[in-house]
Amino acid sequence: MARYIKANPKVAAFLHLENDRNTVKDGNYLLWQGDMLAFGPLTQLSVTLEQIGGIALLAHEAREEQEGTVTRELPIATDERFIMPAASITEEAAETTTETTETAATSKSTTTAEETTTNTSKEA
Repeated sequence: MARYIKANPKVAAFLHLENDRNTVKDGNYLLWQGDMLAFGPLTQLSVTLEQIGGIALLAHEAREEQEGTVTRELPIATDERFIMPAASITEEAAETTTETTETAATSKSTTTAEETTTNTSKEA
C-alpha cells in the first residue's frame, strides 16, 4: 500500500517540490512515497525517513493532517541538511500547545455546562 510522507520544508526544497505537494497546518509537506526514490530504494524507506526526519502515513492519516484534526510531530533528522532550526521547532510546538490548550478549555466548559444541566434535571 502506498504511503504519504510527512517531511519538513527543507526536504521539499531539496526535492524541488515546494510548489507541487500539499502543505499541512504545521508548515510541513505531504510528499509521495515515490518522491523518496531520490534518497534510495523504497526497501530502505525506514532508513530514509530517519535521515530526513520524516514519517510515513496511511491515506486516512494524511487526510487528518490536511484537515488539521491531527498533527503528528516529526522526528529530528539524522542528516544535517534536513535538521530544522530550533526556533522553527519551538514555534511549531508553541502553536500546537496553544491549540491543544484552547481545545481542552472549550471541552471542559462544554462538559461543565452539560454536567450542570444533568445535575439540575436529576434534582427536579
